[in-house]
Amino acid sequence: MRPRVLALWFAFVLLFAACGGGGGGGTTAGGELPDCPVTALDTATEPVEVVVWHTQQAKPLETLEALVDRYNGSQSRVRVRLESQGASYEELQRKFEAAVPSRQLPGVVVFDDTATQTMADSGVILPAQTCIDADGYDTSGFLQVAKNYYTIDDVLWPGSANLGNALLYYNKGHFAQAGLDPDAPPRTLAEVRTAAEQIKAAGVVENPVVHEFASWKTEFWLTGAQAPMVDNDNGRGTGETVAGTFTDNADALDLFTWFKGMQSDGLLRAIPHTPGQIDQYLAVANRQASMLVESSSSATSVEAFLGGNLDTSELGASEAAQDVSGLDIGASVLPGLKEGGGTQMGGAAWYLTSTTPAEVQAGAWDFVKFMNSPEAQAEMLLGGSYLPYVLAANDLPAVQQFYAGGLSGRWLKIANDEVQAIDPSFPGPLIGPYYDFRRAVETAQDELMLGGATPDAALRQAQDGVTDALERYSQEDF
Repeated sequence: MRPRVLALWFAFVLLFAACGGGGGGGTTAGGELPDCPVTALDTATEPVEVVVWHTQQAKPLETLEALVDRYNGSQSRVRVRLESQGASYEELQRKFEAAVPSRQLPGVVVFDDTATQTMADSGVILPAQTCIDADGYDTSGFLQVAKNYYTIDDVLWPGSANLGNALLYYNKGHFAQAGLDPDAPPRTLAEVRTAAEQIKAAGVVENPVVHEFASWKTEFWLTGAQAPMVDNDNGRGTGETVAGTFTDNADALDLFTWFKGMQSDGLLRAIPHTPGQIDQYLAVANRQASMLVESSSSATSVEAFLGGNLDTSELGASEAAQDVSGLDIGASVLPGLKEGGGTQMGGAAWYLTSTTPAEVQAGAWDFVKFMNSPEAQAEMLLGGSYLPYVLAANDLPAVQQFYAGGLSGRWLKIANDEVQAIDPSFPGPLIGPYYDFRRAVETAQDELMLGGATPDAALRQAQDGVTDALERYSQEDF
């Protein structure tokens, strides 16, 4: 990422950072699952080093570093060392794939939530399920929808997770100016349209909604409507996943039609998804838009930004150095395609590799268990805005106080309740070529919003691109 863009991103990750969402696709790697050597640390003659590959930055990285220091100081058998592999999960994916043939891999890799099928198919991941079984480890207190999301054929693949979600962020002052109740934000896309019409009619802003067309947001809406995006039971069936399911998808058509209608009526400003760009954030920060959908995962930084605890001279661009005094931002659940619509889970997942020595695998499992402690999960929430995978973290006094306290805590409480309400029987798609899937969806959305395509034509393009990606994936070795 270029320095100027990176500086802007750090600042305006302060205002709603983007997250991911999704799964894998097809079948798991064949053969017997490897054993987990949970007792191998007992015979180690010196401290075992466990390297963790990650892409964390800013506040989440500070929190993770502090947890690693705490773990290393709590015992003498394992030394965890963090290694950054870039600023994006796609960059990490490329480095991971390049290292697979030589088996020169770390003990733990922290991927985004979309990587489940890819990790299972790589042949170099130690499924957490084998460690759970070998160690008699109790996962009954973990969020069930998250376990289902990361499970393939009854095998839970990552050893730990940090969860994320989507929220509607809105300018409460704009709502009040338009005669809307600032404490009653829209709960459906139809209500978003109604609010946008009223804001526009009142002359508050020209385009009340700004939307960056990242695929993960579309996925969250469709999963919330329980609309599959690929065949084979949304990639989770016993057969092979071979095609997208966009053209016969009434919910996808409703969503794309809503996008197009909002733009045609001057209610929505479309921003193409480009890694590192922040135009959608600037539109809200500069009071040029009233609503946007973004991640819950930067809520703690948002609060610091709005509270003036950010030196805007460090942003690296004059257009970003805006006066945010008096900017009153609220947050609410992701507005559903229909009444009662839900969402999909995003975040990060911790995978153990099977290519390291037995004692390193055992050390990696020990560290992952530490990250699953309610206290560590609470720290990732309080410092990094990640929602807990372990339900007991929500009951800790510090977390309860956080949820009842400032903006970030209240917002993350909304996001946490929303994740816990996801139907465990429909957690989201499982897709192997997930980045190719997303590129296909985003290309189709760009044609819809910027190229003049009709909703039907854009959905056909998305389906063709997804189907081609699935076919290529099935023909290639990892």
